[in-house]
Amino acid sequence: IAYITVKAPFGTQETFILTEMLALKDRGADILILPRDKSGELFHKEAAPLLKDTLSTPWFDVNIAKNFISFICRKPVSFIKIVYDIAFKARNIRIALKNLIVFPKAVSLSEDIKKASISHIHAHWASTPSTMAYIISKVTDIPWSFTAHRGDIAENNIINKKCASALFVRAIDEEGRKDLTEIVEDSALHGKILTLHMGVEVTGNVKTPVISQKVFTILCPANFVPKKGHRYLFESCKILSDRGVKFECLISGDGLLEDELKGMVEGLPSGCNIKFLGRLPHEQLLGLYAEGRVDVVVLPSIVTGDGVREGIPVALMEAMSYGIPVISTRTGGIPELLGDGSGIMVEEKDTESLAGAIEKLINDPEYYALTGMRGRKKIERDFNLSLISKRLLELFSTGIQ
Repeated sequence: IAYITVKAPFGTQETFILTEMLALKDRGADILILPRDKSGELFHKEAAPLLKDTLSTPWFDVNIAKNFISFICRKPVSFIKIVYDIAFKARNIRIALKNLIVFPKAVSLSEDIKKASISHIHAHWASTPSTMAYIISKVTDIPWSFTAHRGDIAENNIINKKCASALFVRAIDEEGRKDLTEIVEDSALHGKILTLHMGVEVTGNVKTPVISQKVFTILCPANFVPKKGHRYLFESCKILSDRGVKFECLISGDGLLEDELKGMVEGLPSGCNIKFLGRLPHEQLLGLYAEGRVDVVVLPSIVTGDGVREGIPVALMEAMSYGIPVISTRTGGIPELLGDGSGIMVEEKDTESLAGAIEKLINDPEYYALTGMRGRKKIERDFNLSLISKRLLELFSTGIQ
């Protein structure tokens, strides 16, 4: 299986793709990883076993240029058809240019894929990684598929063309599947689109969750981007501090809003006890859960003014797999994860309700334990990486039956 990513196994993001590829390898799949972006940075140590399966190349170099020119000379009709599909059928110039930028690299990688005897190509993201997979499939005639997440669906990078060409299209939540069917004009293609969640590892048995005997610890593991709604957690922390509640709030992540968020915290009372940890390697984050150093995970997600919203956050799934209660909002795909009582949901931007949910967990050990165990069972049943990787291998072989 060839897996096309943005940067994985390198970089700080795409941890959910790392765990998926590792699970497929555990099931005996041979994987060739083709990152869209060349990067030498290995941030997550758990990705180390994937390095030998990774072909990391630049966007453009002399070798890529030679392969691309050779392709144009050998197959001018195919070249024109692909340009028409990825550029002239794109809904705006920006998307067309993005697709054209990855065109030479995709053609060059086609030669490597042929040599590797790849039987299926899978891309994560409905944006340019799937454009690369689309091109490679056109050049090699190898079947392909892609996983669409959230913002990449809204971008609508020739999704009609991609859905028509792909063996199947995977949405990570039901809302994403519905969004895809609204974009894909031909209803006959809707049968190719399925919901298959991202999964997390479910290891061992979890003891009945108990609150830390030290200070109650809140963790928010999220990129510093608007849709994560950090400011509303900070405001809830102030409410709790004003009520005399003792806690600490750990913030794990990084991003464009880092200076702004740190500035917000500097203006809060010391009782809010908010600490920035920076971005933690995945194995270190999971270590906090395994060691019982986190009492609740909170994602105060919002829908932004331009409609950006969550899918089903893997950050919540991972905490739930350890029996840790989670609190989030009724936005995006989150109700699909928590709507049956597997976690606590509040309305977006409702800082009073968020503070109240945290305080209830602190003051009610039975409710705390029940919430944690419900979350764990939900992950075992619906988001178990072992079962999801098995289903993926079936789809790679046969498509949707």
